[in-house]
Amino acid sequence: MLKRSIVMGLLCFAGHAYSAEIAVTTTDDNDVDDSVCSLREAIQYINAGMPKEGYHGCGGESAVSIILLEKQATYKLKSRIDIKAGLTLKTTYDSTENQSVAVGLNNATIQMDGQDQIFHIDDGNKALITVNFQEVSFQGCGTSACASLGGIIYNNEKLTLQSSALKGGRADKGGAIYNVGFSSESASLGSVVQTYNVLFENNQANNGAAIYSVAPNFWIASSVFKGNTGDVTIYTENPLANASSLVFPARDHLITNSTFFKNSGFALNLKDGIGLNNLTIIKNGGGVLLDVQDGQGYLANSILLGNGTASGSMNCKVVDQSTDKSVIYNNLLTAECPTAAVENNNTVWAKNDLIAGEDEGVCKNLNDDTTSLLCPYSVPNNAFLGYLRPRILVSFADIFSGPILNKGQTEANGNKQFVACESTDQRDKSRETNNLWCDRGAIEIIVPTSIPRIGDDIKPGQTAKFNILQYLGDSDLIPKEQCDAVVGKNPTGVAWQDGCLVIKQTQTVSKGKTTLNLNGDLEYIPNGAWHGADIFELQVVTSSTRYNPANKYISAEVRIYQEPDNDIDSKSVKTSGGAFGLYGLMGLFGLIGLRRLKK
Repeated sequence: MLKRSIVMGLLCFAGHAYSAEIAVTTTDDNDVDDSVCSLREAIQYINAGMPKEGYHGCGGESAVSIILLEKQATYKLKSRIDIKAGLTLKTTYDSTENQSVAVGLNNATIQMDGQDQIFHIDDGNKALITVNFQEVSFQGCGTSACASLGGIIYNNEKLTLQSSALKGGRADKGGAIYNVGFSSESASLGSVVQTYNVLFENNQANNGAAIYSVAPNFWIASSVFKGNTGDVTIYTENPLANASSLVFPARDHLITNSTFFKNSGFALNLKDGIGLNNLTIIKNGGGVLLDVQDGQGYLANSILLGNGTASGSMNCKVVDQSTDKSVIYNNLLTAECPTAAVENNNTVWAKNDLIAGEDEGVCKNLNDDTTSLLCPYSVPNNAFLGYLRPRILVSFADIFSGPILNKGQTEANGNKQFVACESTDQRDKSRETNNLWCDRGAIEIIVPTSIPRIGDDIKPGQTAKFNILQYLGDSDLIPKEQCDAVVGKNPTGVAWQDGCLVIKQTQTVSKGKTTLNLNGDLEYIPNGAWHGADIFELQVVTSSTRYNPANKYISAEVRIYQEPDNDIDSKSVKTSGGAFGLYGLMGLFGLIGLRRLKK
């Protein structure tokens, strides 16, 4: 059968030169002597030492060990591919074509059509080779068992994954990845897995539903583990060999700024040499298995709630009460977890109000749910990874009242078991470490300085409708019933709307009526068939800005244009794309942490 060639138009973009990189030009899984380069052939060429004459349509005299895949293409494999030399495999596309598309949404996918793992990474030598996967997603075989060790990847080298997804892997150990993690020659030569901005979803294994590592040689950051099936989602078999010689807190074998949600078993097991920091571990079959013998394993600045089964909570389980020396520092957890000394600052949560709504989906507003700590898991528009957003409740008297916001510290103050928050959160938002306080969990509550310009073009007889919640950062609108207490009586003499809405005319007189509800739905009704613009400033109070003693409002410019059908020139101001795209404007205005309200 003829190969299906991919149109590699990306190779012709002005200002780019990809001549030395190896472009895969077919999605077929073939290894035949022709002029078309498959993924298997490209890797075989690098494994062979990259001969200058090339190999089966891949490479040549000036080639480098970077393999390019086409965006959103699917490459189906009949059997695994062995990787025996260092390489980089990435999806490539013109980043100037659509700058608003988040990294990870254009990924090529490598899919196993047979009953096998996708990659077996091992060159058979002592020294480690480096293998990088960037913006590449993987779909496992999906059958009862893809492989015994590593349903998608077997790794015995240095493996780095960035902005990737691993789904549908099946194995006895390591549903997605099996990491050898040690060397008989030297501990420093052990294979390592590094992930950043990676999704592990719906993988399955008897142990290590997502990752199984023989030793704790990994660095996992800003990643999501969701819906994986097995006893433990990330399982580490052995502690670090030299753990007793470490200086606390060790920073070499970390899992940070990550979310574990609705996995069937425990999220992780903690051993000496492992650091767990700023994690959100919610609604899994279990939380963390504690098995630390030398006091060199820690769980810090994390949210550990709602894990277990209908028969009982299981946020923590100590493997051996008589020998465990796990350091549990500054976490939000439940009573079955060891909280250590009072100076370790753990908060025991005894309530059941956890998620405001269903487990996944739309978050309830502050009137419909007055007590739950978190919004449901959701993936924002034009985002790669989802998360559970912390809520700032109306009942919180100040910014220190809740169990998540401002409960982490960035200074030790003499505490020998102190562990600082990470400098950024799962979304790469700054935790404002120049100030004292930071938030527990994977998500730092961020408050924008301003809302970007919003508006719409309408015709006579129409109304303008849009939602502003997406522009409020990690905050909610204040219910109208709270406005008198927060900002005082409405100076107009009428009852407050939700958000304590204030409309301030700037460049025009008022030409219509604006209404806003607690779900963020804004409607503008013109007061007639006028032609032209109504330009005004919209001001609202949110669950976070209400604590600002200087100014409790956040504002945005609104421009409504009303034109007849035959008007050729559109003066619409859109909320996405172009010079006023959401991400461009948010970048211009910048984001600040709620920390700034503490000065």
